[in-house]
Amino acid sequence: MSGQTGKWREEQVLVICPGSSTTMAQLGCGELSPPAHRFPTRMFRDEETGQWRPYHTSKRKKAAAVPAPVVEGEQKTEEAKPEGEKKEEDEWEYVEDQDSDEGAVYPIQGGHIVVMDAFLAFLEHVHSSLTTTYHNTPIMLMASPQWTRPDCETLARYIFEKTKTPALCLINSAIATQYGLKWPNMTVVDIGFEKVDVTCIYDSRIVAHRDVGAGWPENSADEEREISGGEVFTRKLQQLLKDKIKGFNRDMAEQLKKSNICEVLPYAPDKPKLMDLPTEDVPLAAAATTTTTTTGAAAAAAASGTTTEGPKIVEPVADEPIYDAEGNLVDDEGVLDVANIVATGQTREFLAKKEKEKQEKAKKKGKDKEAEANRAMRLPNSKRVKNVFHFEEYVTEEVPIVQPAPPAPAPAPAAQPVPATTEGAKDVEMADAPAAPPAEGAEKKDEENKDEAKTEEQKPDAPATEDKKPEEKPSEPAPEPATEAPQPAEAPKAPEPAAAPAPPTPEGPVPTERQTKRIRRDIEVGLERFEFADRAEIDRIVTAIYNAVQSIDDMYMRPPCWESLVFVGNGARIRGLKENILQTLQARHLISPSSATIFTSELPSNIGTPTAGTPGPGGASTPIASGPGGAQSGSLLQAATSAAAANANLNVGPGGAQGFQGGAEGSQLGQHHFHSQTPTNIKLAQLPTYLSEWTKNGFEEAMFLGAQVAARMAFCIHNFDAQGLEMQRYMSLSRVDYNELGPKGIRLHSMLGW
Repeated sequence: MSGQTGKWREEQVLVICPGSSTTMAQLGCGELSPPAHRFPTRMFRDEETGQWRPYHTSKRKKAAAVPAPVVEGEQKTEEAKPEGEKKEEDEWEYVEDQDSDEGAVYPIQGGHIVVMDAFLAFLEHVHSSLTTTYHNTPIMLMASPQWTRPDCETLARYIFEKTKTPALCLINSAIATQYGLKWPNMTVVDIGFEKVDVTCIYDSRIVAHRDVGAGWPENSADEEREISGGEVFTRKLQQLLKDKIKGFNRDMAEQLKKSNICEVLPYAPDKPKLMDLPTEDVPLAAAATTTTTTTGAAAAAAASGTTTEGPKIVEPVADEPIYDAEGNLVDDEGVLDVANIVATGQTREFLAKKEKEKQEKAKKKGKDKEAEANRAMRLPNSKRVKNVFHFEEYVTEEVPIVQPAPPAPAPAPAAQPVPATTEGAKDVEMADAPAAPPAEGAEKKDEENKDEAKTEEQKPDAPATEDKKPEEKPSEPAPEPATEAPQPAEAPKAPEPAAAPAPPTPEGPVPTERQTKRIRRDIEVGLERFEFADRAEIDRIVTAIYNAVQSIDDMYMRPPCWESLVFVGNGARIRGLKENILQTLQARHLISPSSATIFTSELPSNIGTPTAGTPGPGGASTPIASGPGGAQSGSLLQAATSAAAANANLNVGPGGAQGFQGGAEGSQLGQHHFHSQTPTNIKLAQLPTYLSEWTKNGFEEAMFLGAQVAARMAFCIHNFDAQGLEMQRYMSLSRVDYNELGPKGIRLHSMLGW
């Protein structure tokens, strides 16, 4: 392997990441881009041959051939065909439908490979669809945590014997996520189609794993299997809306779950449903509009004197000019500056200016009210009781093929009349182009020209001065007799006897073709778009995360895992789901350190918290340290110190060797690196920002990014040192090692984290 490692180019590597519903694949790992191809993870059994097909194949009878129009003088070709060829036309034909899932078999369910031969045929289909060579394409295959060792060995045997690949690398999905996000310590929460995997990684190795809904499917019926992940939320949506919206099916529920109006509200522990649901739409815009309309109507009624309300005290508006009882203008302080107005002599201009300012201020107030109303209309989705969802559906129909009409035969050319003229006139007619049909007004002129030509030809010997006239005649169109003129007008009637026959009606089934059209519907959805977040399902995920991290034997590994939570999988794309899970973890399991727990956290898990005056490990009573004023300030510190010293003495056996203390507890006492048993900080890991395509696409598919990075390290990089080359050798299984070790060599030469 060492001689073959690193000789492949980046565009030769095939990366495949199988999933229960969708498989991501791409040929080449140089661009580090999102997956270029997505295949539905399903196969179809052929009823006749028993083999696997990638698409649904239906069998239908061939459409009868439409007979071509028969031209006179030709014989029918169908009459000359033997009977064997006629029978071939009546045979069945196979039609593939790439969008249909009728009779589909899903080889992966809940992460487990349940139909191995179908999955192998699926891998062969993906390989043949993306590559044309078999001997120079190394394969990077992502493995699910539920795959067993026999499964991996079967896959290695099939890939090496069927695809003739030079090298194979199997990588765990959590390890692939770590390669994509670069953090050495993290907790990967993979929310998939029907399962949730929680994997804790410390120093690039798997230290704990838990899953939800990944039990072995004993029955293929979806209703009888315990599942988790995104499919649970889809079924919950369908269950809530199938009785309220007519024709609401699974496709509608899936699109609604992926839309922006469907979200998981923040965790609210003081609410009955643990979420703050909107009670009613706040009609701020409507209220503002109603207030404005009512005020305007009241003002109009008061101005016309038709109001029925009692007298009211109308206070002056600050922005309007104020006048006294005699109609004189008053300044801002309520004092009329009559002298200044009269002295300037601009009384009218002053009043006009004040009126203009009043109108501008009123107009500005109206714009502010309108902007406030529009701002009220833009309520967030979480504050609306109802919202509109746009559903798009693609419908495929069988449409009859429109046969093109046969071209009409060209009309027969009209017979050109040959006038009875002399040889000179014939020569002129042959030299000229065919004459156009003369107009009715020019008939007399043509007759006169004809008579003049005849008289000139009959003259014996014309003088030389008259030879110019016959030389100019050939440039003129040849005249036609008056009796022959109506014939060109009757030319369109010539094809009537030889008209094209009507297109014959085809015998048998009409040929059809498949056409796809898009249908869009607007559906109004209520609070069901919030209630689909099943609280029991979220609690299962939260419990799995807590149990996975707390199951790590070495407690010093837990804080790095708590401080780097990563949510991947397309199920994590649900709006607000990651935030809700994080808030639930912080509300239920996060304990902030305080002065009362600083010293108790120093105690191992199997030692109770001592109190002042209690017997110590040696039987002597723990002394009570009295501080100023007789306070027992150092009792907890002394108890913790004495307990740690006693544990150190208990773990040291004869000769200085460390003794056995009952399995995991003894190992924790002997390797006491960290003393906190509960999380003091829970937060999400920071995602990389230097990959613009992945920032736009989202890091929910970070395992594919990590698979590309790992493929470059395993197959393409060749400038390692001796230690790096040895590590690279164990990252993948080459054909040389496969021939020597067999399929079991995948246990050592892989990145499965075993």
